Amino acid sequence: MSEGVADLPDDARIMAAIRATWPPSRLERLGPFDLPAERTGTRRAISARLRPGAVAGMDAIEAVEAARPGTIFGTRDGAEDALAELLAARDYAASGLSDLMAGPLDAIPGEVPSVSGVPHWPPLAICDALWDAYGNPADRRAPAHRAPSPKAAILLRLDDRAAGALFVAIHAEIAVCHMVLTLPDMRRRGVGHLGMRHAGRWARAHGARFIALPVEASNTAAVALYTRAGLVRRGGYRYWMPR
Repeated sequence: MSEGVADLPDDARIMAAIRATWPPSRLERLGPFDLPAERTGTRRAISARLRPGAVAGMDAIEAVEAARPGTIFGTRDGAEDALAELLAARDYAASGLSDLMAGPLDAIPGEVPSVSGVPHWPPLAICDALWDAYGNPADRRAPAHRAPSPKAAILLRLDDRAAGALFVAIHAEIAVCHMVLTLPDMRRRGVGHLGMRHAGRWARAHGARFIALPVEASNTAAVALYTRAGLVRRGGYRYWMPR
C-alpha cells in the first residue's frame, strides 16, 4: 500500500527515531533538559535536548550552563521556538540547520545490482577506514555501536571498488540513515541513490515502513538526492552554540 504525505511520520517521530538510533551512553536529567553523558562527538550526540512536553525558562538554561559550561542546545523548529528565542536572547548563535526528511519505503526501488552493496554488522574494517578518512572517527561513530538492533553498516561498491558507506538502524518502523558517505571520486555517478536503494531493501526486510534522515539544509545536492528518492521535508532542527 502506497503511503501519502499525510501518513508520513511527523518531525517529532523522526527526531525520536534519530535519537533512538544514535544514542548516548546515558542521559542525565537537569530540569526540563536531557543531557547526553558524552562531551565529545557529533552535535547530534552531545547536544542538550528538551524533554517531550517540557517547558524551559531562562533559569533552566542558566542551570545547564552552570553544570555543563559550553553545552550545545538543539531545538525543533516550530515546537521549540520558545526555547530558541530564549537561547537567541542569551546570545547563543544558531548553527547547522538540518532538514528532517522522511519518505515511504515503497517509493524506493527494491532491485539493486549484484554485489553493489553489502549490509552487515559489525562494520567491516573498510567501512571504519572510510569513515575515519572522511570525518567520522571512532569517537564520533560510537553511537552506532550503542544503537539497538536491527541495524547495519552498508558498504557501497561501484566498478569493483569501494564507493561509499552508510549506517542504518530502525526505530518504531522508521529506518534512519546516518554517516552517509560517497567517496569524492565517485560523486555524480549515482552512488547516493544506490545507497538509498540498499538501505530501503534492508529496511523492508526488517519490518520498517519509512526511511528518514537529517540532512544539512545547506547541502542542496543531498537534499535534491533525497527528494528524488521520494523523501520530503517534515520539519527542521537546529543547534545553538554559546558564543
